[in-house]
Amino acid sequence: MSNSRTKNAILNVIFSLLLQLATFARGLILPRLIIPAYGSDVNGLVSSITQFLTYISLLEAGVGSIFRASLYKPLSKHDMDGVSGIINEQKRFYRKIGVIFVFYVLVLCVVYPLIAKTDIARSYIVSLILILSVSTFAEYFVSLPYSSLLSADQKIRISYIVNIIYTVVNIIVSLFWVSLKADIRMIYFSMCIIGLLRPLFYTLYVKRHYKLKRNVKADKTALNQRWNGMVHHFAYYIHTNTDAAILTIFVGTAVVSVYNVYGAIIFGVEKIITSISTGIAAGLGNLIESKKADQINATVNQFELVQGGIATVLYTVTGLMLIPFIRLYTINMTDMDYIQPLFGYVLILAEIIYCLRCIYSTVSTNANKFKETQLGAILECVLNLLVSLALVLICKLGILGVAIGTVVGMLVRYLYEIIFLSKNVIYRPITKAFKMLTASFAIIIIAIVLCNVILDYTKIMTFASWFIYAIITTLIVGIIAATVYVIFYKEDIKSIIGRFTARS
Repeated sequence: MSNSRTKNAILNVIFSLLLQLATFARGLILPRLIIPAYGSDVNGLVSSITQFLTYISLLEAGVGSIFRASLYKPLSKHDMDGVSGIINEQKRFYRKIGVIFVFYVLVLCVVYPLIAKTDIARSYIVSLILILSVSTFAEYFVSLPYSSLLSADQKIRISYIVNIIYTVVNIIVSLFWVSLKADIRMIYFSMCIIGLLRPLFYTLYVKRHYKLKRNVKADKTALNQRWNGMVHHFAYYIHTNTDAAILTIFVGTAVVSVYNVYGAIIFGVEKIITSISTGIAAGLGNLIESKKADQINATVNQFELVQGGIATVLYTVTGLMLIPFIRLYTINMTDMDYIQPLFGYVLILAEIIYCLRCIYSTVSTNANKFKETQLGAILECVLNLLVSLALVLICKLGILGVAIGTVVGMLVRYLYEIIFLSKNVIYRPITKAFKMLTASFAIIIIAIVLCNVILDYTKIMTFASWFIYAIITTLIVGIIAATVYVIFYKEDIKSIIGRFTARS
């Protein structure tokens, strides 16, 4: 990548990481406040409703990534008429979804209390649905077209900064209301009101920095790959949202609370890791547009090593430190059994596979290969749903069943993406991907054995001791990973170091 692309990518990655850290902190702090004060059922109910509200995103059909990919070319040519046409079409499209969302919320207010396994009063549930729906409505009517523009123009860090501030303020407001023992609906109502400031900021920023023309005819050609993009969007939706829905309907909202506690940690780590791909996506899209095969391959190799390496190290440490943390974190949460080690480990495995696959998905998405890769997305959706439902309904595995279903879907999609990109865009041997997979699992196995020989994790009794063990574990895993990667990727490591030293 050129110096400007590299600089923007680095800034985007930094602020993306800061946002994910803030979100991660919020995901740990809020359940810790809410569950002891309001109970697992209420915490699970909030998580479940939030997931059901995201169902409306299925109507988006994945056009967000399609619009973003369509913006690369006119932005690179400084064609503001072209940019305006795409943004105008995006506004028109999302506002239609916003109107449909209003009707969807009304339907949800009627149907959700009937299907959710909970003893919470219907009026309480309906009021929560209405409160939680406000911010989603604002996103579709204002925020999404502008955040898409910022992302395509490698200025997504602006959106990250806004969301960092929003997240920190949310934590402070939540602490305030819980200390007063206020109704939980007051907490989320306050969050929604604060959240309405985000679309206002996006509007003011874009008007000041971009000369968009409202009278330019909406460019409908950006939606040529809409239905292919929908398949990818649906696959991502299955990955991130259906577990809570299945548990809500067939197991209960209290179990969703258990899922949410583990998810706050495991998905939080995933967001931190994949913020790397989010940060460099626009730069990679511009590079692919340039058709420079050697640069594309070199960048993808380095991208894979950095993100794959970070994913392996962080998730190995997470696996070793997870249950000791959960024991301490849920010590005052006695209404449910939160100690579910096998579920935690399976979910971690699913997210390791997802982070490795995300490398390839980022490349195919930015190369506009939606149609060509939709079969892999379909296989992921079908297998995830079928396996999850079978294990929950027939085998009665509950929360473990949905995690296994996720692993199966992730693995098949990962293998599909590897095979496709070996023959398209990057044209490299499949063995390169399996080399990363081999290195990752070698690190995991060696680290698990060595750490359990050196450290006794049953002696962790306080957060202070947990923190000390976490530091030692990270150092051990880091040394093992560095050794393995030097053996497997000596030349790529030299290239990465050379890129940064050349800039300094």
